[in-house]
Amino acid sequence: MDFKLNLKPSFFFFSFLIFIFLLSKPVLGSASNPKCISSERQALLTFKQSLTDPSARLSSWSGPDCCKWRGISCDPGTSHVIKIDLRNPNQTLRLYGGFKEGSLGGKINPSLTRLKFLSYLDLSSNDFNFMEIPEFIGSIVSLRYLNLSFSSFYGEVPASLGNLSKLESLDLYAQTFIDEGPTSYNLRASNLGWLSGLSSSLTYLNMGFVSLSGADETWLQDISRLPKLKELHLFNCELRNLPLSLSSSANLKLLEVLDLSRNSLRSPIPNWLFDLTGLRKLTLQWVELQGSIPSEIKKLRLLETLDLSFNALSGEIPDVLGNLPQLKYLDLSHSSLEGQIHRLLDALSKNKGDGLVYLGLNSNSLNGTLPAESLGELRNLQILDFSLNYFTGSIPSSVGNMASLKKLALHFNSMEGKIPESLGKLDRLETLDLSSNKFSGAIPQSLAAISSLHTLNLSYNKLEGRIPKNPKFKDPSIYIGNELLCGKPLPKKCSRKQQTVVVN
Repeated sequence: MDFKLNLKPSFFFFSFLIFIFLLSKPVLGSASNPKCISSERQALLTFKQSLTDPSARLSSWSGPDCCKWRGISCDPGTSHVIKIDLRNPNQTLRLYGGFKEGSLGGKINPSLTRLKFLSYLDLSSNDFNFMEIPEFIGSIVSLRYLNLSFSSFYGEVPASLGNLSKLESLDLYAQTFIDEGPTSYNLRASNLGWLSGLSSSLTYLNMGFVSLSGADETWLQDISRLPKLKELHLFNCELRNLPLSLSSSANLKLLEVLDLSRNSLRSPIPNWLFDLTGLRKLTLQWVELQGSIPSEIKKLRLLETLDLSFNALSGEIPDVLGNLPQLKYLDLSHSSLEGQIHRLLDALSKNKGDGLVYLGLNSNSLNGTLPAESLGELRNLQILDFSLNYFTGSIPSSVGNMASLKKLALHFNSMEGKIPESLGKLDRLETLDLSSNKFSGAIPQSLAAISSLHTLNLSYNKLEGRIPKNPKFKDPSIYIGNELLCGKPLPKKCSRKQQTVVVN
């Protein structure tokens, strides 16, 4: 029997293509192409040889495939090294000195410049023993992320960093936990003009603890040339100058986070701040601000955190602060603010946002009574600190409606009346300090129902009765000064004015 196949030419053409494709595929089980480029592997080994590594963190840096080494990442398509992350894994041990055991040190070898595709370099929280930041880092022009924070560098920040035109994040935070060192300000920048080279890319800048005293007259002008900047951290930089106006060419419209804390600015709050309408966090703590808080602050509608604590601000607190819909953290403590807070709390209680979590107004000259209705509406508030003021009147029973409250501090005021039993409803309360007031009557036994309460101070009042039994309390006792005098019940011989309830 004669069979004839009627096959079209296209069949043979496609069959041929499939055959060629199969030939080009590697045989299953054969070795894949090497991941690491040999020249880049050698550059990394040279870099390693210049470092000290007491904890052997770089012990994996051997073998042919550098892409598998600890802290190294490669592009999956090209195999080029794109990331070096050698941050100290013991960062949580900084305060106790344990982080030093895991610190890299020694020298930073210029071989890093041979990594032409390196976009991420993190050497933070190591110990480079007060060496200068190498100039050649400014030659790694592929960098998008550079973190040299907490690593004990010293000297002038190299202007060559301005060559990193692709850089998006620069962290030079210079605080160190090494005891030995040349000065308290190890890094300095006498001129910030080099920042203009980063104008097309930089979104994050942290130069905390870098002395900017030499650039004090122009620092704001230089930084305002970074139109893409979203976060600026200049904590404790020896700044003495806060301009009250910005030039028309300044462009910080995208700024979301601004921290100028711990500088001696000695200035009113400048109006140009209120043009930064994208701000989510504004921290001007301990900068010697003077004058009042302008009502123009209402323009910062996206503000979530406002910290103006430890300043010399005066006048009344503007109630427009309560109208900021996103505000969650408000700290105006340790200043000279005065007046009543009824209108502020009324506005905060009617805020349609998620609600305030932290309210610190302590250590001012505020007075009047606490508004009952609005205070009870702050149901998301976790910290309320009104201590060291001149508040009078009683604690509103509506405080018991503040279901999220963890800390209530009203000590050192002139408040009076009975402590409301409604405090027993605060089942998340951890700290209650009502000391140094004029409260009288019995100690509420409802406090025993608060299982989370571990710190209770009712000292220097006119209270009577027994201390409530609470499983968290470890044998609370009555103290006069530092001398143990009597036990749990309040006997008549204990002076009501000096009575102290101490709970560990």
